[in-house]
Amino acid sequence: MRTPISEYDPPQAHQVCISCKKRKRKCNKARPKCSSCLERNLNCEYSAPRKSSDSTSVLDQLPNSFFVDDGPADAQSIDIPTILFLDPTILRNGYVEISRTANLVPEPILRLLGDLEEIEEISSRFFGHIHLWMPFISKKRFYEIHLRPSFQSRPDIVLLLLSLKLITTLPPTQPRNPRTSLYKTIKHFYLELEGSSTLSILILQAGVLLAFYELGHAIYPAAYLSIGACARYAHALGINASGKLNKGRVVTLVEVEERRRVWWAIVILDRFVSVGCPGRPFATANPILEDYLPVDDKAWDEGIIRPEDYFTLSSPMSSHMSKFALLCQAARLLGQVLDYVSSDHAVHDDVWIQLDRTLQSMTAASLKVDAPDYSQITFVYSALVALYTPWIASSSSNEADNVRSQRAKVIIEQITETIKENLMARKCFFGVDPEDMSPWGLFFAYRISVSHMRRSRENPDSLYILKNLKEVFMTIDSRWNAAGVYLQLLEAQEVMENC
Repeated sequence: MRTPISEYDPPQAHQVCISCKKRKRKCNKARPKCSSCLERNLNCEYSAPRKSSDSTSVLDQLPNSFFVDDGPADAQSIDIPTILFLDPTILRNGYVEISRTANLVPEPILRLLGDLEEIEEISSRFFGHIHLWMPFISKKRFYEIHLRPSFQSRPDIVLLLLSLKLITTLPPTQPRNPRTSLYKTIKHFYLELEGSSTLSILILQAGVLLAFYELGHAIYPAAYLSIGACARYAHALGINASGKLNKGRVVTLVEVEERRRVWWAIVILDRFVSVGCPGRPFATANPILEDYLPVDDKAWDEGIIRPEDYFTLSSPMSSHMSKFALLCQAARLLGQVLDYVSSDHAVHDDVWIQLDRTLQSMTAASLKVDAPDYSQITFVYSALVALYTPWIASSSSNEADNVRSQRAKVIIEQITETIKENLMARKCFFGVDPEDMSPWGLFFAYRISVSHMRRSRENPDSLYILKNLKEVFMTIDSRWNAAGVYLQLLEAQEVMENC
């Protein structure tokens, strides 16, 4: 005997079924069949629920897959990445003809970019600000090859353009959350492309920008994981500092230089993401003395690369090196610092002395250029402070530790004097356009602040330094949310000091 419909509570649909709607009958919205259709033995179907336009996000509008194949795939076709991993000799000998599937970019993704005028404005903002201190995208190739009206047919170009938009967009203040709809959509798009059968340096560059966005806005552990993914993707492309895995089709020296700069950008992020937590393994190998550094930044922007302009890590630091090359050297030193402080440092008493001297020389070299890059100098300061962080507040009775504790105090005082002279008097370090700011100095500024906070009761000057640094954090927070996070950590330190 059939159980009457009224005796149980069936699952409900969001709206009346199609049949009842057409017949203008009352519908109880039961699933899989409403009561009316069940009694009349009719086909009962429900249309998909619609979301209101004000609550529909870009992710909601996207299809289940970002890609729509033009036709059925050939069961015998093999994509290039599969061959590169299984048997790359096939490609070298030309035994297989590779078929490529045309991919379409969803309309909601394209709407995020806007028209060509908006894209040009985004690009101008990137190259006018962030590119000045993180130049790993070829400006010449970008404008001549990628920034064309036909970009809509290239998912990798669209992804790169979206990443430029993300990295140049200031974080929201209400609510104060960098995990915006734009960020989530681009991250989703990146993950789809990263796992596709197309290997592209543009996808890698977009991944680097995403990782940098996460680092600058303190989105963890995503930043740490994203940087590792970039390192893996670079190896898949045959990119690393030495170029030994360079199997890609590279035609010009500008392309070679761009690949090298992308790798160095990953190395820089890979070291800096662990500046406050030494001990985690790096995703990239430590650079060696034979590795080439980036060439002159201005010449590279103009597409002029001369083999005689190359320097290696073994070359002495000089004012002739590009600012980005000096930053790469600083990243290598930061890697050595992090390795040292996370190891059994008591056995290697001479290592910290050499690192100290080299970092001091790096600071001097950075100041000798015609236009000192204070963003780069703050990176060196963060590396220097990282070297002494274990001893800044050390109370050990060990003689070696006492020596390093005294040296740590000297370093803190030296940087404090620089801060007083440049930050408060001439506004060199942080008194600039928020769009020109980098997050490199946040770590050392935080550690300096903690040091002065602990001395503020005995030293009124420390209270003055601390007050000004807090204002700096609030200013930088408008550009990089990591500054606001450091400010919260500083407030937590104050609470612990007063307990």
